[in-house]
Amino acid sequence: MQGLIQEGDGEEYVRLSDDLEHAAPLEPRQVRVEVMAAGVCGSDLSCIHGKYYMPTPLVPGHEAAGVVAEVGDAVTYCQVGDHVVLSTFGNCGHCATCEDGEPGNCGFGGLRYTHTEGEQALWGFANLGAFAQETIVHENQAVPIPKEVPLPSAALIGCGVMTGAGAVFNRARVGIGDSCVVIGAGGVGLNVIQAASLAGASQVIAVDRAASKERMALEFGATDFLLADGDDFDSVAAVQQLSGGGVDHSFEVVGSTKLLADCLPMTKAGGNICAVGVPDLTATVTYPFQALHQNKSLLGIRAGGGKPRRDFRLIADLYLKGRFKLDELVSHTAGLDGLQGAFEALKAGAEARTVLLPNG
Repeated sequence: MQGLIQEGDGEEYVRLSDDLEHAAPLEPRQVRVEVMAAGVCGSDLSCIHGKYYMPTPLVPGHEAAGVVAEVGDAVTYCQVGDHVVLSTFGNCGHCATCEDGEPGNCGFGGLRYTHTEGEQALWGFANLGAFAQETIVHENQAVPIPKEVPLPSAALIGCGVMTGAGAVFNRARVGIGDSCVVIGAGGVGLNVIQAASLAGASQVIAVDRAASKERMALEFGATDFLLADGDDFDSVAAVQQLSGGGVDHSFEVVGSTKLLADCLPMTKAGGNICAVGVPDLTATVTYPFQALHQNKSLLGIRAGGGKPRRDFRLIADLYLKGRFKLDELVSHTAGLDGLQGAFEALKAGAEARTVLLPNG
């Protein structure tokens, strides 16, 4: 099968191969999925550049949807022919953590080999290795959705949509009349914006350095847009002025420790500071104690605190009812050979998402 292989840190170390195979036969609770669509996320770019300290060689890609091609003899969650969104949570489904409804905190299903090329075993990024024509996952990772949802749009549910919307629904729990600021109006930020609007926020301020992001931010539900047009722009003062003293919830979506620290003074007493973006995993954040002391909550957020078997279907249902935008997030589609173009668009801030179509 075709797939992409990353052999070192840097975009120049990614190549397309025609000779991938699955790393191991299908186990009883595993599912073989034909990957029909895979979004190119900022996390993919971070992985390629070594920010996540992943071993190589590996098959990148983690935001995907496809069709179930084969199931193990103990699988009960899906069947051949189902359309599924793939989850990075390789959780067991049976431990106390899973039974308490926190699959993202399960320790099962760590880093593993997903594919091979000849005699070389290849790691799978984020427990998936989705930039390939097929991948094998635990049945908990393959969440069936209605076939009416286009697979290129559905793929984004697995990461960008869940990360942004889940930060609002599961972690911050934005309520009717609340105010929010969203720093970064890319693919994830747009989903924070539309989820906050759907939750009933009365004010959603989007902040971005690219003027081109204003149109989509407003279309997705932002009430205000601030252009951070240079190093001298004081985003803290601008947000405080626009919100009348601070917001109830601030969302840092860029992955900048400086911007996360800026969120503290943007947030009013008793509010939430939400760390949605992921910086270099060795990064540290410093802030004055008094800035957090006024009953503010600093929330760590992994993948939107998602419960994939519930949340993926919820988002798909909202989409089918015309209440949640997915198609608008797909700016461009390409084959597996289009990864570099997708990275260039990400770095330029030119679009929401490129979606790769591994099987054409």
